[in-house]
Amino acid sequence: MGKDVLVKKWPYRYPVVLEVDPEGKTYAGYALDLPVFAWGKASRAGAMDSLARGLALALLELEEAGKPLPAPSERVDPEGLAKLHQPEVVFLEPAPVNPVSLELWRALKVRGLSQRELARRMGTSPSAVHRLLDPFYFGHSLESLRRAARALGVGLEVRLAV
Repeated sequence: MGKDVLVKKWPYRYPVVLEVDPEGKTYAGYALDLPVFAWGKASRAGAMDSLARGLALALLELEEAGKPLPAPSERVDPEGLAKLHQPEVVFLEPAPVNPVSLELWRALKVRGLSQRELARRMGTSPSAVHRLLDPFYFGHSLESLRRAARALGVGLEVRLAV
């Protein structure tokens, strides 16, 4: 993991099982070490993206609860996978998340406000607030962050690390 503080990553790659539905030609998958599932995806890439995001959200939930992160399984039982349609095991890195969104979530939680109330206070739509709180969104503008901080009654600090 590098010094990039604008992206939260984890040091693990978790095994996931991918499967192709022979009838509908859709993709599904699940993680072996975390409760993460994806199904009905039109492509392998779509299933992988969904699983990577699910892994990230599961790890965030564990971190927020103060629980340890599970180490990835190193071995996979090929006999158990033989029952699947075209099984494939891939070690997948959880999707990177934006710590700015996580900080906004924490501030909203501490203040006890709903997303709708934050939107009202910011003078914007609930969908715009939902986007700001999305841990996979990286398009926060400084002005949006200023308005959110003002609406939450918190300070905003921006630093560049050299």
